[in-house]
Parts: sequence; C-alpha cells; structure tokens
Amino acid sequence: MDSHELRRPMGLGLAIGLAIGVAGAALGASSGWGENDHYEMGWTVLIAGKRVCADPYVRPGEREIECRSANPLQ
Repeated sequence: MDSHELRRPMGLGLAIGLAIGVAGAALGASSGWGENDHYEMGWTVLIAGKRVCADPYVRPGEREIECRSANPLQ
C-alpha cells in the first residue's frame, strides 16, 4: 500500500476514535455521577497536612466538604 491508500483507513479510524471519545465525554458529563450530596466513606480530610476528620459529607453542587464526625481526628 502506498501513502494514498493509507489515508482513507487512517482518516476513518481517526473519525471513529474522535466520535467514541466525544460520546464517552458526553455520557460522563450527563450521567450525574458525583453531583448528589453524599458521604465519602473511607476518605480522610487533611488541612495543611493534618488530619481533620474522616468520612466527610460532600456537596459537589456547592463545592463544600463538611466534617460531621462526632470524634474528629487529631
């Protein structure tokens, strides 16, 4: 195959790859994953390298992390 014969399959592969990438990004953006308020179990909140609390309550829409631990970590 010469270079002219390779252009079509390569262009087609590029177009299909871009379409799959765009579809995946659109699906991820519209799935709503992580948009609801929830607890992040197993997470530890650090401020300036010091542990503050575990299992924080997260509000992604408001960009807030709330430490509701009854016994904050020292």
